[in-house]
Amino acid sequence: MKRSAFLIAVFLLTVMVSMGQAQEKRLVIGTASTGGTWYLLGGGVSGIINKHIKGVTSTAIPSGASIENIRAISKNKQDLALTMPDIAFYAFNGQEMFKDGKVEEIRGLFSTYPIDIQIYVEEKSPIKSISEIKGKNPKVAVGPPGSGTEVMARYVLKEYGITYDDIQEQFLSHTEATAAMKDGNIEVGIVTLGTPAPTLVELTRYKKIRFLDIEPEVGERINKKFPAYFPRTIPSGTYPGMAKEHHTLGWMGFFIVHKDCTGDLAYHILKAIFDNKGELDAIHAMFKEITLANATKGMSVPLHPGAIRFFKERGVMK
Repeated sequence: MKRSAFLIAVFLLTVMVSMGQAQEKRLVIGTASTGGTWYLLGGGVSGIINKHIKGVTSTAIPSGASIENIRAISKNKQDLALTMPDIAFYAFNGQEMFKDGKVEEIRGLFSTYPIDIQIYVEEKSPIKSISEIKGKNPKVAVGPPGSGTEVMARYVLKEYGITYDDIQEQFLSHTEATAAMKDGNIEVGIVTLGTPAPTLVELTRYKKIRFLDIEPEVGERINKKFPAYFPRTIPSGTYPGMAKEHHTLGWMGFFIVHKDCTGDLAYHILKAIFDNKGELDAIHAMFKEITLANATKGMSVPLHPGAIRFFKERGVMK
């Protein structure tokens, strides 16, 4: 009799544990490499979800960033992920690296903080503007092949009538580009980084550099064609020796979810993040630039209905 009661108790306990596990939602958050701010941001968001949303646990994982994350979201291998706006746009519309097929499963959740395209030369360089790159056949670091930086570099250069036929393109990461500039192996560097970028600050210890403006009128023209890119002004003094402000373009990295993510889950993720924003701010100074006011800025794919509900409640959208 006692043995039967014991077995029944064990069975009931097992059922209760199984039910609890079944009710718990587990999320995977796609970020980027472990050395970058996206990985930190994903970890911060994961911590907020685990702490403030009952019945939901999450884990932030390193990844190959935008392209890998978009494909993972579309296949339900990730539940929440970071992406660049241009890569998301190309995926949703079946362009560039996604020309083999549209990825229409992705939906926007919220935008994060500005990332700037920064085009730089040595101070002594004869190249005084982006348009002057043409005709000089310089070595230009354009980012890793197929990366968001490279796509954006090609896009901006095209606005000035410049193609790879006019330059000696060098497919370098931002750290490789600054090292190449330091060693005199490139003449123009193009990077997309948060400002001030530590790698450029480090470069100024060895070389005096000068930034090439994307003139405001060009920035506005690009913005009208592709709203995910917007004009930005980097104040003078942002970098050592930077005597005047720098006109460029910025974009907002943003989180995406699958279109089949429930409205309630998307809503409660946003509520947890923005109601406990101080927890993110404590992780990295740049995260302070994540605000409700900018939470839909530069969004290049449709917002998830749960996000629309949240932003309407908070007065961000009408």
